[in-house]
Amino acid sequence: MKYITLVAFANFLLYAGSGIVLLALFTKLYQKWTPYDEFAQMKAGKKAPAFAMGGAMLGFTFPIVSLSYNGVNWMDFFIWAVAAGVVQLILFKVLYRVIPMDIDEDNQAIGIFYAFAAICVGLINAFSLIPS
Repeated sequence: MKYITLVAFANFLLYAGSGIVLLALFTKLYQKWTPYDEFAQMKAGKKAPAFAMGGAMLGFTFPIVSLSYNGVNWMDFFIWAVAAGVVQLILFKVLYRVIPMDIDEDNQAIGIFYAFAAICVGLINAFSLIPS
């Protein structure tokens, strides 16, 4: 029980709360960054936008998890989380230019590919943030 202290609990609230808020902000930015409305598409039953957005969310979350463990302090956590989000948004734009954009037409193969690309980049980001 020596690990359950007020300081530990405050840090948990700070990092978990910040991570959830940052994930929500990233998701909103991602939705604005894409040329279609993921939530409207998903409401219509299309799965490809859900795959792509879910992958981007996971790709953003992996660095957040790494940062909450390896970050020097909260500001370090925040700065690198923003950098990880920017990388995910840039990845989407690169994929959008290179691969035919059929997500809004519910091309599930493309949606899954976008998801896996985002997850791979997120894992690379997360492990790049682990000190040597």
